[in-house]
Amino acid sequence: MQTKNKQMRKRAAENGLKICLVTRESLPREEMLRFVISPVGTVVFDVAERLPGAGLWIKADKKVLQTALSKHLFNKATGSNVKIDESLVESVETALKDYCVSLLGMARKAGLLVFGFENVKKSLTAQEAGVSFEAHDAAENGKNKLFRPTDSFPVFSFLSREELGQITHQSEQVHLLVLKSKLAEKLKQTATKITLYTQESMKG
Repeated sequence: MQTKNKQMRKRAAENGLKICLVTRESLPREEMLRFVISPVGTVVFDVAERLPGAGLWIKADKKVLQTALSKHLFNKATGSNVKIDESLVESVETALKDYCVSLLGMARKAGLLVFGFENVKKSLTAQEAGVSFEAHDAAENGKNKLFRPTDSFPVFSFLSREELGQITHQSEQVHLLVLKSKLAEKLKQTATKITLYTQESMKG
């Protein structure tokens, strides 16, 4: 079994994939969540994927993480009795959204954030958009005026008008985008994780 697992990890690594601790699927990083064990033996969600230690990867799906906890898979994977905060499932979602907002703030400071209907429209026309956001609580007649499903870049809708407005230092905002850049790619990965992780609650 150990030999088979090593072979699976090797094949996944060669293809830039990670193996889910629960489903055993080999998936790209943007569809996975990384956890590490802290020096005091606590399971920590590594939202920025920078913490030291061996990564334990879970598919970006709230139900899959809940399965990992109910079956004590972190304990089995590490061979030790690790500590798990009872709010871990909820804190993962909070951490992802906070990190996304932080990245959007970095984009604003770097001059990569575009907002305002006409400015966004201009960037879209010039095909400069790397990743785009639309408020989930935007009025129906305001949705899809700029972004279309056929666009060649993703559009994410898990932040509210007020949350988008705070990023742009305004009362509210409906549309914004980040110009093509490494930061836009990082935002795309983070936003994809959020969308996958919260898909059940978003459907409701």
